[in-house]
Amino acid sequence: MHSFDALRNETSITQEISLRDAINYVLDQGMQIKVSRESMNYQHLLTLSGIAGFLPTYSTQFNLGYANVYNDRTTSLSRTFLTGVSFPVFQGGAVLYSLLAQRYRERAWREAYKATVGDVFLDVYQKYTNLILQRVLCQTLGKAVEADEQQLDYAKSRFKNDVGTRYEIMQVEALLSTDKQAFLQQAVAMRQAGLALNLALNYPLSINLVPVEQTLSEAPLFDSKVQLRTVLQDTLNFNPGLRQYEYFRLAASRNIQVQSASLYPSVSLFALYEINDATVSPAANGAALGGAATASIDSFLDGTFAGRVSNNALGQQYTFSPTAGSTSTQGANTAPSATPAAAGGTPIAQIQSGSLVSSGAVAPSIFGGGTGTSTGSNQNGSLQAPAGIFPGVFRESQIGFSVAWSLPSFGLQTAANINAARTLARQALMQCNQEISIVVQQVRSDHLGYLAARDAIDKAAYTTAATKESLTYAKARLAQGVATELDLVHAQHDYIAALTAQAQAIVASNVAQAQMLHDMGMISASTLTDGYRPGTFERQRPTGVKRWF
Repeated sequence: MHSFDALRNETSITQEISLRDAINYVLDQGMQIKVSRESMNYQHLLTLSGIAGFLPTYSTQFNLGYANVYNDRTTSLSRTFLTGVSFPVFQGGAVLYSLLAQRYRERAWREAYKATVGDVFLDVYQKYTNLILQRVLCQTLGKAVEADEQQLDYAKSRFKNDVGTRYEIMQVEALLSTDKQAFLQQAVAMRQAGLALNLALNYPLSINLVPVEQTLSEAPLFDSKVQLRTVLQDTLNFNPGLRQYEYFRLAASRNIQVQSASLYPSVSLFALYEINDATVSPAANGAALGGAATASIDSFLDGTFAGRVSNNALGQQYTFSPTAGSTSTQGANTAPSATPAAAGGTPIAQIQSGSLVSSGAVAPSIFGGGTGTSTGSNQNGSLQAPAGIFPGVFRESQIGFSVAWSLPSFGLQTAANINAARTLARQALMQCNQEISIVVQQVRSDHLGYLAARDAIDKAAYTTAATKESLTYAKARLAQGVATELDLVHAQHDYIAALTAQAQAIVASNVAQAQMLHDMGMISASTLTDGYRPGTFERQRPTGVKRWF
């Protein structure tokens, strides 16, 4: 037929493919499987991120500051470098339970990946089987066209011998034209089925895939002796959808503990190292800055108390007192620092005028801070002198232990979050139970559909045998002159319709069994080709993929 030329030119190459080859190929190259695999990889990386939450936190900082002391018309340029490590000892379980919740989510997405693989396998099986069906129907119509051409030659011979009529020839020609059109349409349908399989496999569309099977046959994937309860037990063991909802339920339960973490104190260890380097301009005014600080504080604070606390009362080991000298260069205490009082030592219970002493007390700042003894203990460094004012290079290292406990919004917001997490956990439990009912209902329905589809094959076979015998009888009657061409046409159409129904019944039975394997969670290249084995199933893994997939 001339119309087939365009159909032949639509493809560049023809390649045979088996069902096992198609399943193995789509597992490695299927686009839907690749997308689902990347989603699973994303969840795995989030789990690794949660594991990293147990590691210490490293920090480094560099500050460049400029200060202008108007009292002495002095400017200072400071460079501060700080580096340290903080190790979280206890955070109320926030890191641990978040990691456990994420681990369950990762497992749930792994089961979702398995479910996607099962969906793709079923889709490929359906399209592969449909391609076989369309090919068989195309062959059937091709045989019908050949029979019509033979019948046309026979009608012409009868007319030439003055036995037949012109009307008989026209009837056969009309039948031949109709069957040729149906043959062409079926060839197009076969090519469209091949394109659908190419797309499902993520295979080049210019390649014409041809199944290795030449005929349709029933695939007995399930033994007739297998009981329904055995099938249901394997469904509960291998269905990935059930595992997915179970892991989501566990993740929701862990989220309750995550929300409760803020009710507990946080404990951490830290180690710091700091370098302060300040340059004063003009350099000659550097020695007077300590006196400027003392004078400013003495005039700003209550004169009754400022500078009257003795060194012995403060627990100081070296001497520096406003009464002994007015500058920071006098005495042993000549190294002011920007480190808070939390670095160690006995904190000052009252405000003093001077800079940092070796006991750990903190110098007040000349830029405000404090109104006398009413400010309480100087334990947080609020009265600390800026490091960028006093000249010199200062180095310091610290190690410490920190405990903090706070209740944002008096803990009411946390309590609400805990109740919300409990609600989601109950919802996840309900969804898990609902999924069990849905899966069991699907498997039971698939089992009934599979039994009905298998019986339909026998019925279609009887019908096909009857119509074939009717076609043979119509040909014999026509040869003897006791039947017309119209009787033969009707018999031939009935036979083609019966063949089509038988092929569709076989496909429906095979697809019903594959659907049952899919809903059980036991669909693979092995089970689709070798059949179902109770209690035994091994999932396929893509080539070159790590084991934890």
